[in-house]
Amino acid sequence: MPSKNAYQNLLNKGIRVDKSNYDRLDALENEADLTNLMEVLGRFKNRSGQPVVFTLNTVLTNPDFESIRKENYEVYRYEPFFESYRKYYGQDLEALWKEGRSAGVLRPQFHAREHLNTSLWMKDLREGNTATRFAFDQGFFGLKTMTSSVYQKHYLAAYWAENMEDMQDKSRISKHGLELFKSAFGFESRSMIACNYIWPSEIESDLRQYGIRYLQGQRAQITPSLTNGACVSRYHSTGQINDAGQYYLVRNCQFEPYANPGKDWVNSCLKEISNSFLWKTPAILSTHRINYVSRMDRSNRDHSLNQLSDLLRQILNKWPEVEFMSSDALGDLIHNR
Repeated sequence: MPSKNAYQNLLNKGIRVDKSNYDRLDALENEADLTNLMEVLGRFKNRSGQPVVFTLNTVLTNPDFESIRKENYEVYRYEPFFESYRKYYGQDLEALWKEGRSAGVLRPQFHAREHLNTSLWMKDLREGNTATRFAFDQGFFGLKTMTSSVYQKHYLAAYWAENMEDMQDKSRISKHGLELFKSAFGFESRSMIACNYIWPSEIESDLRQYGIRYLQGQRAQITPSLTNGACVSRYHSTGQINDAGQYYLVRNCQFEPYANPGKDWVNSCLKEISNSFLWKTPAILSTHRINYVSRMDRSNRDHSLNQLSDLLRQILNKWPEVEFMSSDALGDLIHNR
């Protein structure tokens, strides 16, 4: 969500953004958000002095709304995410990202060029979808709405292809996004996670050619058919290898305080970690940016950081020999063994 003002305008228009936690709470992070997160991560170290590391699955660009409007919705244009910081906050955060990487607490990996199905969104903008156009005027594309797709009820699933031509477009965008990733961070991403856990299996071999060796996800991959657009679920386990020689890394522990502030997320996550260790599998924690940003609700961020501090303290008390690693490092460990 761009701002509280945009949120209220959408609500006044009858677009029920209040029904989505992401629409209510998620926003672009600012300098304080990133600094506070890095401080918490750096405070906790294992017995060998290794700090906690977050894999930041990164979206490299955002839509350039003004340029798209000027070209009458005929051409999709984007802006690099570092430029978005400058536009939203007047902040240059490249040095802070580098600081987090140097300290070993932040490890970028690839998420998408943009968290947006650009072909579907642009089609609906050109055709004058009323809700989509109004949201566009607020600088927003994350609304749940009636799209022109029979199957897709929002625009966030960047890899949702409904036919082979569409899949090839998603593949081309992914290749470009990975090039932007290397340009931004100076190294290639070896892992990625698909937006909304939705991607066609046919794109995996292309991603392997582009350097992706490890596919992050949850237990179920939502796989759209390239013949009729419908979806089926494919289930994976950590260490499973696909036909392209890529390894799946499955999130098996959830830490999402934003979703239910009254829930004891610390103890529930500790139980999931304990269960994964019991079965001698890595504990792969899922936690999203929405927990740690303040633009829409500062108390949401502060509550999540307090919960995260408690979780990390108890992990170190319970398992002092724990090792922290990023998703690509975990993939390398599995591959090398």
